Amino acid sequence: MPNYIAVVKTQGDPLRVRSLPNGQPIDLLPNGTLVYVTGNPVTAGGITWAQIGLNRWVATSFLVPHAASVGKAKVIATRTPDTIGGGLRVYRTELLNGSDQIIQTVRGISGRVGKQTPSHVAGSATPLPFGIYTFDLPGSVDESAPGEFGGAWSAVTPTFKTERSGIGIHYDPSAFSQDANTGTSGCFATPTKDERDKMTKFIRAYKPIYFVVL
Repeated sequence: MPNYIAVVKTQGDPLRVRSLPNGQPIDLLPNGTLVYVTGNPVTAGGITWAQIGLNRWVATSFLVPHAASVGKAKVIATRTPDTIGGGLRVYRTELLNGSDQIIQTVRGISGRVGKQTPSHVAGSATPLPFGIYTFDLPGSVDESAPGEFGGAWSAVTPTFKTERSGIGIHYDPSAFSQDANTGTSGCFATPTKDERDKMTKFIRAYKPIYFVVL
């Protein structure tokens, strides 16, 4: 089954996220939250479960495919165990067209070294919270973005409640410097100019609507 965006549909109560199919609850998702479903469903405890991130599972009976996202280009960033720049976790970042074909794959980073646990806390310099974001201006990349924004800025907004704001995708010219500027203050960045240029070209050509952090 292809991956897809779904919306949480409950009677109003939040939906429990579990560490494994039918495992321990680890999070709650409010009714109406957008999630990105990956892989095939799994049955456990008489319930069918869908994966919405690493060690994040929800019951499929509370998910409805999000019709508005069908046929839209996306940027999908999946957190991996790999690190660069002295401790920045690498996100495998797939650039998908409207047919969900991978056009390019680049690396991404988020947060500062030593602060690599995703958080909703504003100003924490931690990686972005897991979830779905939307591009403010699909197809737009601001090449006048100065300094540590690396000449590339595309603003995104969370579709979920969080304290984080002022978020965007850019290039981190200090990703490998291993100094105070290495990493981001809370945004998402590509670590090399080549990857910046691939991301810029994709955003301008395919005008992605969704940025998904898994």
